[in-house]
Amino acid sequence: MNQSIRTVILGACLLASAACPADAQRHRQTINNPVTQAVFRVYQEQLNQNPKNYDTLLRRANDYYHFDEFRKALDDVSRAIECTPSSQTDHLFREYLLRASIYNKTGRHELAIPDLQKACQLEPASQKALSMKAHTELETGKLADAKADFLRLKRLNMRDPEATLGLARIAMQENNLGMANDYLEEAVALDPNNPDIYVRRARVRQQMNQPQAAVDDLLLALGTKGGDTQSVIDALMEFSHKDYPSTIASLSNAVAQVPDNGMYRYLRASIEKEHAHYLDAINDYQYILDNNLDNYRGIYGSIAECQFALGRLDDALNNVEYALTTVSGNGPYHLLRARILRHKGQLPQALKAAADALAAMPENGDALAEMALIYAEQGNFDESMKLFGEASMNHAEEPMYYLLRANVLENSMNQPNAARGLYRRAAGLDVTGDNTLRSLSAFARLFAGDDVAEITAQVENELAQSSDTNGYLNYLAACFFAQADDFDRALAAAEKSLKNGYANYYNWTEYSDGRVNCAPLRDDLRFLQLLHRNKSLFTND
Repeated sequence: MNQSIRTVILGACLLASAACPADAQRHRQTINNPVTQAVFRVYQEQLNQNPKNYDTLLRRANDYYHFDEFRKALDDVSRAIECTPSSQTDHLFREYLLRASIYNKTGRHELAIPDLQKACQLEPASQKALSMKAHTELETGKLADAKADFLRLKRLNMRDPEATLGLARIAMQENNLGMANDYLEEAVALDPNNPDIYVRRARVRQQMNQPQAAVDDLLLALGTKGGDTQSVIDALMEFSHKDYPSTIASLSNAVAQVPDNGMYRYLRASIEKEHAHYLDAINDYQYILDNNLDNYRGIYGSIAECQFALGRLDDALNNVEYALTTVSGNGPYHLLRARILRHKGQLPQALKAAADALAAMPENGDALAEMALIYAEQGNFDESMKLFGEASMNHAEEPMYYLLRANVLENSMNQPNAARGLYRRAAGLDVTGDNTLRSLSAFARLFAGDDVAEITAQVENELAQSSDTNGYLNYLAACFFAQADDFDRALAAAEKSLKNGYANYYNWTEYSDGRVNCAPLRDDLRFLQLLHRNKSLFTND
């Protein structure tokens, strides 16, 4: 297999599995492993002996920072600063820099600037501190200060494109697009063999409302050896959610120029799948197979995901099982197989597939929930509740696991009060900044008995502020309004979702887990007619 294609495939598989809240879980597992805990015990013993040991406080703060434990890191580094003698300039420099990084990571940029000023005073020649200060000033709208610092940074190192890219961003904000483009060209000329420079220019071009040029830069980055391919794939996916047509247009142009380059076609298919354009994705995946551009059986797993979404369960099962003959440890494929088997009513086989998924992805919330749903359908409610509880404990920020568990309690176990308590817990989760989680919170509030008119206004307000590039948020809105018995609003949201290309026929017509579905609409003739008018999304016939 072509190595670059394999790298892209692996990156796309990572993105596919990222639907689960794995990152926070990974950090928790790492910080809780025995070796790490032993290190933290040593830190604590040293601080018990000398609470003002600024070196230990700084080292522990650094470790907390790398495990995303920002509150603890901030406490430690602030204590370190208080305890560090003024003569220890090297320690103070590192402490102020770390605290500024924590403030920036947690969105408190204004608080970072005084610390960065102190760091720059302690180490005037530090390009790292000056760069952080310039970027933080830019983030807070202090354009004059940022420009002065970027110019100084440029004088310190004429070959480093960092300052030039910063100046390009400032020129853009000053609406001097000609100068911004000149700076961008200069930055690339300084380091043309560095893939990261194209990624960074792409981000500035995106801010300048040049989406297709931005995606073209990302493709240039992919074609430049030695870069972090995963970061480029992440950026492409990110850009596609902001401007799907431009992303696909650039990839299609690349495919047209080199039609037998499997990497571009695979990337296009992965983005099409991500945006629920399943027929287009299947066509691209199948072209790769038919033209022998790649023989990786995981492609059959990707096709299976698309077929499952289109409601073609038998085809999906055949393909995912074929994929698993050579990638047997792939957790997402085992999970997909479990879902297909459950929805085909083959519960013992589904349970085994869910166990295989958990073996490959220990503590994965979706795998735990899938096994819980299978047990519930078998009537084994004790095991079902344990697994739902484990999923909620491992991923306490996810409303969906509470919703699924509450639905089983209410409809299968006849425990409406216990279910209402779980709905209330889900409604109380912090869902700031995530449109999907806010939508799930609206369901929780609805099922907990909150005022329907108030929740409806909230949902409509969020829809009005969202671009909803793939139609998924309007799909969730259609489900919400259907569950609230507001069929007119549900149909309007469904029409918008389909217009934006949301082609998950299985979700539209079959999915029924956890009441986050449009099941009440399925007997409405208007809904059936709407699906028929949009059948080109689901079938080539």
